[in-house]
Amino acid sequence: MPSRATSSSARERLVAAAADLIATGGVRSVTARTLAEATGQSPSAVNYHFDGREGLLAATFEEAAGDISAWRSGWLATLAADPPSDAFAGWFLALTLERVGSRTAFLVLRELRHQSARSPAHRPLARQEAEAADRFWAAALAQFGLPAEAAGACADYTEAILGIHGGPPDHPDQTAWLVETTRRFCARLSGDRGQAPGWDGWRQFARARGAPEASPGLATAPASAVRIAGAAAAVLGRDGMEGLTHRAVAAEIGLSLAAVSGHFPSRVSLVRAAFDHLIASIQLVRGGVAPDPAVRRPLIEVAAETAEALFDEDGAASPGLLALDELLTAAIREPDLRRDAEDLRASRGENSAKLLHGINHAAYPVDGLDAHILSIATTGAMRSAYAQEPAVRRPWLAARLTASVGALFG
Repeated sequence: MPSRATSSSARERLVAAAADLIATGGVRSVTARTLAEATGQSPSAVNYHFDGREGLLAATFEEAAGDISAWRSGWLATLAADPPSDAFAGWFLALTLERVGSRTAFLVLRELRHQSARSPAHRPLARQEAEAADRFWAAALAQFGLPAEAAGACADYTEAILGIHGGPPDHPDQTAWLVETTRRFCARLSGDRGQAPGWDGWRQFARARGAPEASPGLATAPASAVRIAGAAAAVLGRDGMEGLTHRAVAAEIGLSLAAVSGHFPSRVSLVRAAFDHLIASIQLVRGGVAPDPAVRRPLIEVAAETAEALFDEDGAASPGLLALDELLTAAIREPDLRRDAEDLRASRGENSAKLLHGINHAAYPVDGLDAHILSIATTGAMRSAYAQEPAVRRPWLAARLTASVGALFG
């Protein structure tokens, strides 16, 4: 039998390897073979040390949660040692940029959120992590004299910002865009209700980099390819990236494996087809239409309707939204999907603009950047809701959105 020290070292190497694999390829990339290649251990080591793959995933998620807890403690320690009086925006921006740049533990925890949406096994840890994030932000806001009710908005914004912004910026303009978005968030949270300089979303940035005005997507594809893309999106929403295979799509739509592979020979092309299907299914709301004040409604009603759109009566998350969330994460890791992700990011906030203009809020102007911030916060809140038990997801999310939107735009 190996010594206790050797056993501990082997466990640590397996956990570290699993974390790296999750960060670069998602949960589906964690296999006995990939772990053996990364650690030099026997493929049976996972069963020996963790009683199977699920035990290893649980240990990896717990390790990542511990790393994030230590990270948060460090940021709180800087406030306790030298509490700032009016530097919230600078502190928040520095934290956000570090979070976007330090990906591994955050991507592992993002996978934990995904897993908890479909499986109860990891839900308790996901809920503990979400509650820890809320406590961290409540403590930080107190140092700046800001209301604790805004903690959820901060937790949700920083939870979603990595996926929305696509990981460490690969272009200088992307960094500037991230900075501007975060500064506006802080201005709204701090009670600055004045109109900051306007901004028309990621689309402007994407076009400046030479992206086409519109991706052809599936517009010119044969009807059979469109059906396959729809089936791929359905599998992705139900089973996640781990379950998206040519065989699963063939079974979903009742076609042969050869028929699916004939249209989409590689897994990347199949994932891209799901991307294109989901992008095409989003009804974009264009700007330039003045809202009618007569149809504005209380925030609590709009928040409840939003929660109903994201979760069904049994608390199951919308498969389309789960699929979009999975695809944005995949685009962080897979450069071949970056174009599709930029098309999707370009549309973010356009539907939120309609929601924002339909709320009875204080009489101050909002623009596309405000709507984009609302989209980010809503995405983060949805991921936090995954950690809740299905029976309470709808009311939990409605209350969360009411508090967050009220803190930002009330």
